[in-house]
Amino acid sequence: MKLLLFSDNHRDRDSVKEMISKNKNVDQIISLGDSEMRLNELTELNIFGVKGNYPFEPKFPLDLTFEYEGIKVYYTHGHHYSVKLGLSRLLNYAVYNHINIVCYGHTHRAVLKEINDVIFINPGALSKNKMFTKNSYAILEITEKIIDITIKTLSGEDLYKLTKHR
Repeated sequence: MKLLLFSDNHRDRDSVKEMISKNKNVDQIISLGDSEMRLNELTELNIFGVKGNYPFEPKFPLDLTFEYEGIKVYYTHGHHYSVKLGLSRLLNYAVYNHINIVCYGHTHRAVLKEINDVIFINPGALSKNKMFTKNSYAILEITEKIIDITIKTLSGEDLYKLTKHR
């Protein structure tokens, strides 16, 4: 399963379309919130996801959990877990619920780290309009043999990479 993850594009539709055009061979495209796009715009692009903290968000759920190849992946925007103050609340949730990978947004900062056998992915902010951050997204590939994660900028630079053999 190959997943394309993005967050915090804040109505920047051009960046979403550019990201998709550069990653045509994915199985699912997931918004981690604060897209500020209409539901029909997202579904026409085959995007689903979770609701962010902006008032004009589509009627997506606040969080989602899926299992791919025996790996549990949790999707949330992160504002309900106070991720701007750290990952402890998300880590507690993940450990308690046997989550292997947590994908979140909200902070506009790309993160790829492993804490207590839980992988945390924040693709950063996709919007070209946000200051102080590189516009970025993540690719998560899960197979029966590996978990491969890359956080990339729209210009094609790899910011972070993690490959874990299972």
